[in-house]
Amino acid sequence: MQVMRRARNGLRGLLQAYGTPNMKKALWNAEFSRGGWDCLDATPGDCVYPYVEKYAAGGTILDLGCGSGSTANELNISAYTNYVGVDISDVAIAKAIKKTEENGRSLKNRFFQSDFFGYESEEKYNVILFRDSIYYIPVGKILPMLKRYSQHMSDIGVFIVRLWGGGGSQKDQFILDAIEHNFTVVEKILSEKPQAAVIVFR
Repeated sequence: MQVMRRARNGLRGLLQAYGTPNMKKALWNAEFSRGGWDCLDATPGDCVYPYVEKYAAGGTILDLGCGSGSTANELNISAYTNYVGVDISDVAIAKAIKKTEENGRSLKNRFFQSDFFGYESEEKYNVILFRDSIYYIPVGKILPMLKRYSQHMSDIGVFIVRLWGGGGSQKDQFILDAIEHNFTVVEKILSEKPQAAVIVFR
């Protein structure tokens, strides 16, 4: 039983990282539809929020891997003027839009269904956020993707990456090395509850 679970999780991980956009979309839609990510529907007080609010500085936020919209609806509404959430799952996007309408934030929050590499924007952002979503990018594509999105930063813009578990895994270390060797780290915070690392860089 445990071997089968590991094999299933391994296959899921490969599809999430290396599958076609349509395969990834189908996988994430299935998981969101059956409630696999309901645990992220409400995350008030998350350790990443104070840094998103601080660096948004009343401006714009791009959230890559926004899921069902908890960040968009739990940030202090006065901390930003415009928020754009992008997720590969249209099931997640539909949940995010519904939550935003219920919270009266439709004038500030917009959502788009896309994978990270297919999303196009003309805007400049004060914060480009990866709230754990950077894990689902193949290792060899992390740095090119960060460099691509760095062109969409405002003059005061930063990336914010949240690493679940505090940054102790092998992939965490690769991500941290890629950031520290190619960007300027502004802040690096280790949180106990939840156990996570938050890295702010440009």
